[in-house]
Amino acid sequence: MKETIIELRGVSKIFHSRERDYTALKRIDLNIKKGEYIAIVGKSGSGKSTLLNMITGIDHPSAGTILVNGTEISGLTESKLALWRGKNVGIVFQFFQLVPTLTIKENLLLAMEFVGEIPSSQRSKRVHELLEKVGILQHMDKMPSGLSGGEQQRAAIARALSNDPSIIIADEPTGNLDSKTAASIHKLFQSLVTEGKTLIVVTHEKEANLRYHRIVTLTDGEILNQKTEKELL
Repeated sequence: MKETIIELRGVSKIFHSRERDYTALKRIDLNIKKGEYIAIVGKSGSGKSTLLNMITGIDHPSAGTILVNGTEISGLTESKLALWRGKNVGIVFQFFQLVPTLTIKENLLLAMEFVGEIPSSQRSKRVHELLEKVGILQHMDKMPSGLSGGEQQRAAIARALSNDPSIIIADEPTGNLDSKTAASIHKLFQSLVTEGKTLIVVTHEKEANLRYHRIVTLTDGEILNQKTEKELL
C-alpha cells in the first residue's frame, strides 16, 4: 500500500471581516497517497482554491493540522514555509503567472535559483530536459507573450517541475484552454503520475472524468463525497 503524502486533520478556515465571518472550510479530513492523481471539484465558492492554499501553505488554517511529506506545515514560519514549498510542491496556476520580462528559460532558472536545490552547474541542462519533456524546447529563448496559451501552460508546468518536487498542485490548469490543448495538458499530467509524482487538480465538475484516481467533491466548505477510480466506472 502506498504511503500517505498529504494528511489534513480537522482543517477549518474562517475569513474575518467587519461585516461578518465567512467559513470557507469546515473540519476537513483528507488523506492523499503518494502517486495519486486527485481531482477536487465543486461549484464556485465551495472551498476548492482555499483547500489548495492550505495544502501549499499559501494560507493558514484557522483550526486543524496539515502534514505534507511528513512536515506539519501549519507550524512553519513564513521564511521556512517558502523554502519548504519550493522544494516539495510545484504549483501550476490557471493564468500561468510566468514573469513577463524573462524568457522561458530564465523563468525556470529563476525558480531553481530561489530554492537552491539544483546545483548551478546542472541548471541549464535541466532547463533543456524539462522543456523538451513538455514539448516546447524550441521556445526556450522566447518571452511568454510570444507563446500560445497552451505553450505558456506547458512552460508553467516545466517551471513547477524545476526543483523536482514530489507534489504538483494545479488550480484550474485548463480553464483558459481549448478542448484539444486541455486534453494534451492532461496527458502530460498523466505521464507525470506514471513517473511517481502526486498530482492534485482543481477543476470544474463537467471536466472531471475517468482519468483521475479519485474525485473529491466539495460543497459549502465540506467534503460531500470521494469517489475512487473503481466507483467511477
